[in-house]
Amino acid sequence: MTENNRLKGKIASIPDYAFLGVILVVCLLYRIYYFGFLNPGMVQYNSDSVSYFYAVDLFRGGVDLYRTPLYPYVIKFFQYVSGDHLVRNLIFFQQTLSFLSIIPFYFVSKRVIGNVYVGMIATLFYGCWHPILIQNVHLNPESLCFAGSVFMLYLLIRFLEKPKRSAALAIGIFPFFLIMLKPTYLILIAVMLLFLLCRFFLLRDERKILYWGLLGLCFTAAGVLGYCGMNKKFNGQFVLSNIALNNTIAHLSISGAYEYGKDEEFMAVIDRTRHINYYAAPFSINNHFIDNYKRCYRNFPKDLPPTEDMIFCSVFPDRVNYSPERIIRFISHARCTVVYVKYMAQRAFDIIVAAYGNLFLLLALQSVLIMVAAVKYKKIAWAQSFCIVFVLGQFFSIWLAGLDDMNRHLMPSYPFLIQIAGSFAVNIGLFLSKNKLSSKSDNAAF
Repeated sequence: MTENNRLKGKIASIPDYAFLGVILVVCLLYRIYYFGFLNPGMVQYNSDSVSYFYAVDLFRGGVDLYRTPLYPYVIKFFQYVSGDHLVRNLIFFQQTLSFLSIIPFYFVSKRVIGNVYVGMIATLFYGCWHPILIQNVHLNPESLCFAGSVFMLYLLIRFLEKPKRSAALAIGIFPFFLIMLKPTYLILIAVMLLFLLCRFFLLRDERKILYWGLLGLCFTAAGVLGYCGMNKKFNGQFVLSNIALNNTIAHLSISGAYEYGKDEEFMAVIDRTRHINYYAAPFSINNHFIDNYKRCYRNFPKDLPPTEDMIFCSVFPDRVNYSPERIIRFISHARCTVVYVKYMAQRAFDIIVAAYGNLFLLLALQSVLIMVAAVKYKKIAWAQSFCIVFVLGQFFSIWLAGLDDMNRHLMPSYPFLIQIAGSFAVNIGLFLSKNKLSSKSDNAAF
C-alpha cells in the first residue's frame, strides 16, 4: 500500500462528526468575530423589509397581495413572544437557523461533491461567505432562504440514496413551504416535475414510489392555487404575488414601450414620473401598493430609523387606485410590441453575458461534464442536474424581476451554486487525471 493510499485510509476512518465538529467550530468563531467584534448590533433593512410587517391572518382575510405569508408569520410570532425585543430575537433566530443549516449542507456536499476535501471547503465557504452571513441580520425572507434551499437539497439527497414513499412525498410537498416563503421558488414546481418525470420514464423500478412524489407535487400545486384563490377572494386578483406588476411597469417605463399602452392617462403619468425613480411610475399607476406599504409601516419597529427608500415610499402621494383590469389591459398592449421584445432580449443578453457571464460559463461546462459522464459511464448525475436546472430557473425569475434586485433574486440559488462549483472542481480533476468518477460522487452513485 502506498503512502497516499494509507493517508486516504486514515482520512476515511475519521467519523463524519469529527470533520463536521471542526467546521462548526470554525464557522461559529468566525461569525462571533464578524458580528460580535467587527459589526456589533448590525441590523439591515429597507422598504422591502417594511412590506413584510403586514398583519397577516389567512383565516380572517389578512392576505397580503404582495408578499407570501411565511416570513410575515415568522415576524408575527416574534412580535407576540418578544415585545420590545422583536428585532434582536428575530435576528438571533435567523442566525441560529443559518448556523444549523451548515449540518445538512455538509452531508449534502459529501454526497453530491464526493470528495472529502472539496466538500469540507464548500461547507466552510457556505458557513463563512459574507453574502450569506450579511443576510442573517437583514429583515427579509432571504435570511431563511439559504436554510430552506439547503433542506430542499438534503431531502433530495435522502430520496436519491434511499427512494422511499415518505422521501418522495417530502420532496413533492416541501416546495410549497419555500414558495410561501418567497415566490421565486415557484420554479421548483416545474423543476421537480421534470425531475420526477425523468426518473419515472428512465427508472421503471421506482415508478410506484415516484407516484408519491407526484402526489406531493399535486398538493403543492393545489396549495399555491388555493392561496391565489384567497388573494382573489380578499384582494380581487388571482395571483400568488402582485409585486411582479410593479416590476413589469418599471420595465415598460425604462424601455419606452409604455407609449404603446393605449391609455393616454397612464402614458402621461409615466412621462411625468419616469425620471424620478425606477418605481415612481409603477407606484403612481399601482398606487394600491403605497396604501399597503403605509399599513405595513405602522407595524414596523419604531426604533429603526427610516432608510432613504423607506422615506421615498412613505412620502409618496396617495392618489386614486386604478382598477387592476385597466392596469393589466395597459400592460398587455405595451408588452405586445417590438420595442418591449427588443428591450427584454437585451436584458436577457446583459444578464447572461455582462452580469452573470462567469456563472453561465460554469453551468455550461458542468453540464457538458455531466453529459460526458452519462454517455461514458452510463450514469446520470441527478442531484447536480437538479441544481443546474433550478439555478437556470432562478435566472429566468431575475429576467422578469426588478431592475435593482438581480443579486437578491439569485440568493435562493447560492447553496445550489456552491454544490455545482465544488462538483465542477472535482470533475475537472478526475477528467484531467483520466480516472473514473468517484464511486462516492453524485455522478456515479445516482
